Amino acid sequence: MIFSCDRCGETWPDHPVTRVRCPTCRVAVGTWCRRPSGHRAMDLHIDREHAALAAGILQKCLGLPDDRLPKTAGQFVLDL
Repeated sequence: MIFSCDRCGETWPDHPVTRVRCPTCRVAVGTWCRRPSGHRAMDLHIDREHAALAAGILQKCLGLPDDRLPKTAGQFVLDL
C-alpha cells in the first residue's frame, strides 16, 4: 500500500510513522497501532507521530496551509 501526504503529495511505500515503536501501545516497528482491546486502531497514536518527528523519520510538511486544502467529509490532515 502506498501512503501519501494530502498537502504536498509526497509518497512512501509504508507509513513513515510505523518506522518507530509506539510509546503508547508499545507495538513494534512496522506494526499498526492497537487499541487497548488488542484490535487494530483506526489511526496511529499522536505520541508515535511525535516520536517519528523527533527521530527525523517524519518531517513537518511545507505543503498547502489548512485553509487552502480541498475539504472532504471525514478528511483528516495531520498538522505537523
